[in-house]
Amino acid sequence: MVEKHIKHLLYNHDCVIIPDFGGLITRYVPARINPVKHTLVPPSKKIAFNEKLVLNDGLLISTIAYTNNITKEEARQLVMSFVHEVRNRLDSEQRFELTDIGVFKYNHERKLVFDYTEGDNLLEASFGLPEIVARPIRHEEPAVLRTLIKERQAAEAAPARKPFKARLKRAYHVAAGLALTGLVGATLYMLSLQTDYNLSSLNPISLINGDQQAATEQTAITVPVQNEATLGQDAGIGAFDAAEAGIDNEANAWGDASISTSDSETQYAADEIVNDKDEPVAEVAAPAPASTTISGKDGRFYIITGGYARMLNAEFSRQEIAEFGHEAKVLEPGKGSRLFKVSVADFASAEEAQAAMNTYRQTFGDNIWVFNN
Repeated sequence: MVEKHIKHLLYNHDCVIIPDFGGLITRYVPARINPVKHTLVPPSKKIAFNEKLVLNDGLLISTIAYTNNITKEEARQLVMSFVHEVRNRLDSEQRFELTDIGVFKYNHERKLVFDYTEGDNLLEASFGLPEIVARPIRHEEPAVLRTLIKERQAAEAAPARKPFKARLKRAYHVAAGLALTGLVGATLYMLSLQTDYNLSSLNPISLINGDQQAATEQTAITVPVQNEATLGQDAGIGAFDAAEAGIDNEANAWGDASISTSDSETQYAADEIVNDKDEPVAEVAAPAPASTTISGKDGRFYIITGGYARMLNAEFSRQEIAEFGHEAKVLEPGKGSRLFKVSVADFASAEEAQAAMNTYRQTFGDNIWVFNN
């Protein structure tokens, strides 16, 4: 029965401690490809064993007690009986197999070792994913397609020659174009040698522009330069006087507007009433809730009941202790540690903590210890 609960806990937890025996630790293994078998293995968990993790964190005992509806003391007795059986089997048979998990055995130095057995996939996210076989595809073309491809390649390799008539016709067109170009160039050269002949006269548009220019010159009206200058000066003086008049009118208008605006603002300030009788309402600060988590060094001495790899498990244990009236707290991992510790009491000195140990051992067992934070 204990083996079944251990396997069930490995699905959801990274570490499961068997009290007075050791701890089973899981490690994530990503998906991998086997190039020999051509298989794709989904992600999984690999389990290792550490015989130094003998401290009871209460996870296994609490799970057995809750599942079987028994007390924690009865569950602890079941776990102790399981550990005793494992040690007897190791002494007599030199090995013990934990179903679907692994095998415990002694090496030649009489040290306990653990061999993981790859059975069920313990990673909950990969539940139900099978091992996929992906064999390479060999590209094979049918015989008819291969024959057609070879014929096409042979046709492309040997370019087809054009018929003789097509080649003769193309040569005729090229020769005619060259002859026409030479004839036009020779004609233009001969015309350029005549000094009394202008090549630009060949443009018909130049004749129309010439007639329009002659008509414009005959109908042009000449204006005396002196009159144009006098007219320009008179017009400039009139425009300047008009501009000055406009500037003066605009300045007067802006002045009147500013005076009227200031009078209205003065009237508004006189009619405004300021209420100085309002008094600020005193705010009552709510009492800060008592903290149940210790995140830094404070120099106090804590009586620790257990250490947990996850904050959720530590908080679950703290709530159980708090139900019995103790001021339980959770100490976050410090430098070089990864365990969340649960304390049942704290003292200012080590002597006070050691003196209270006997009292707390009656309730929480002999596995508690004093920790200086």
